[in-house]
Amino acid sequence: MRFSCSPWAAAARRSALSKSLAEPIDHVTRAQAVRRSLLLVAVLLPALIATPAQAADDGALQDPALKRLYAEFQTLFRRYYPNVTSHLLTNNMHFEHDTRAFIVHEPLRTGEWQDPRETRGPKLGGILCDIALRKGPYQGAAMVPQTFDKRYFRLLIMAPYSRKHDAHLYVHLAYPGNVNSEFLREFTGLVTDFERHLD
Repeated sequence: MRFSCSPWAAAARRSALSKSLAEPIDHVTRAQAVRRSLLLVAVLLPALIATPAQAADDGALQDPALKRLYAEFQTLFRRYYPNVTSHLLTNNMHFEHDTRAFIVHEPLRTGEWQDPRETRGPKLGGILCDIALRKGPYQGAAMVPQTFDKRYFRLLIMAPYSRKHDAHLYVHLAYPGNVNSEFLREFTGLVTDFERHLD
């Protein structure tokens, strides 16, 4: 068998070889693209279908009795902390702005100090608050209301009781030394009078 050595024949052989190599690769690439598209549709379609249901679930996770009280706290926090983030989940409210993790040493009743632990708290100009509506009167060990010095910030604990609703509002408010005194006054007033804002 003879092979032509002409330039045209060599070019034709190179073209045929490159075509034969490219076709399977191109075929595999197209198949992979189809599979990826089908996989993407399979992943996204359930999420799109579930979106309305998820929104309905979020609404169900909010205690209707607390919505008006939550709105009152939202208004107060946003007045003094416009960038505050917040949420209402079942019977728990959370408000947070400009916080970080601190290493805090807590004293024990024996007079010794416990091992240092990481605690989240507000930076200067920040705020951190958790509020929960709990059944019955407060039965915790700490006397309330009471403010604890955490060195980097202060922690106010309150637990006023509503006989009408047979529930107490358990409050943890962490605030820095430069907190606005008017905010504290309005906040403690709203907490103390919380039952007026329950539906």
